[in-house]
Amino acid sequence: MSKEGRYLLCSKKYGQPLFAGAWVTPLKEDKDRDKEEGEKEGEEGVVVLAGGGGNQRSGVPNSLLLVEYDFGSTVLTDALDKLVTGDDPPYRLAAHPAGEGVVCSFEKDCRFFQVRRGEGHEVKVGAAEREISALQGVGEQNCLVFSPDGGRLAAGGDDGHLRVIEWGTFDVLLDKPEAHKSIKDLDFSWDGAFVASTSDDSACRIWDVASGSCVSTLPSVKGEGIGFVRFSRDGKKPLVYVAVRKRGMGFVSAFDTSTWKQVNSRKVQEDPISAFSISRDGRFLAIGSSEGDISIVDAASLSVCQKLKNAHMIFVTSMEFSPSGRAVLSVSADSSARVTPVAPDRGGSRPRPMVLLVIFIILLAWFLGKYDFSDWHQGQSPDSVLSGILARLTSFSKLNISEHDNA
Repeated sequence: MSKEGRYLLCSKKYGQPLFAGAWVTPLKEDKDRDKEEGEKEGEEGVVVLAGGGGNQRSGVPNSLLLVEYDFGSTVLTDALDKLVTGDDPPYRLAAHPAGEGVVCSFEKDCRFFQVRRGEGHEVKVGAAEREISALQGVGEQNCLVFSPDGGRLAAGGDDGHLRVIEWGTFDVLLDKPEAHKSIKDLDFSWDGAFVASTSDDSACRIWDVASGSCVSTLPSVKGEGIGFVRFSRDGKKPLVYVAVRKRGMGFVSAFDTSTWKQVNSRKVQEDPISAFSISRDGRFLAIGSSEGDISIVDAASLSVCQKLKNAHMIFVTSMEFSPSGRAVLSVSADSSARVTPVAPDRGGSRPRPMVLLVIFIILLAWFLGKYDFSDWHQGQSPDSVLSGILARLTSFSKLNISEHDNA
């Protein structure tokens, strides 16, 4: 299939503005079939989408949609199930890493849903039997995030209230009513010990969940601001990445979590960043722009290794890597969802090691062919021979530079 054909298949319109999307692992009702499917290779491609038009009088429904993505054919399906939420548009989603369900933020509270796969492989979404009492009547939450092991859930309110809840017991571990004026984004450190919060006031604060104290405030960008935040995932070189707006462009800055000092910063988008995510293995960052572009960024170097312009017609509202990191889900208020396979080697940002080795062998063969080693028998030492090769290298480089300047 052509590149253009796959580009169209992995994107689909769903008839309502989409505010959030997440990969989910359905609970399987048939244990015998669960065992059989566990032996099969392949990644589960079930996605839950959240969006709507607000008041039902707008004619645009508010709902949660279940769709599937086929990693082989790169096809994104129509909605397989739909849960209408009345006059309450779902704003934000957080899927439990172990597949226990998905938490969704509404105007007044947060609700817990479960996704199940029944007989005939059909998938359904419905309200869970338990509710999260600590998130009832708390108002709109701008961000929801689970810790990497699924043991904790953090919620950041439009009113600036930060809460961290122990998953399962739903006990409140951290409660900061005035963490910010309004919380924009949250993320846990790889071990769940810290949670980072950002705000439109350009502050990024790091909270120790156990003590409840703020251990650091990252420096803001003068005159502009910090938007989204993600911790690294491997634990070997702990970093925290923040999306920064400078001169109207999107930058990503990395801070060392042992000193909280900046260690790297690079421009990744010509436009402000509107969505931000990190793969579960920490290798890549996903960036969505205010103009609908998406980029895959190498987390170690902060270099863009894959870019897709005009992936959406307007700004990207949410992005999330699939569990294996093979693909990125992005959604937009233009009603579209897209799944982009991660293929950083095609970006051409860094030469492959094998290519460098081939180039070295070719150059070495060229120099060996050009140099007359019979001079060794005429009394020249190996040092003299090496000096001659270096002289030829220098002459060759100068010749290339001269020819380039003349051109």
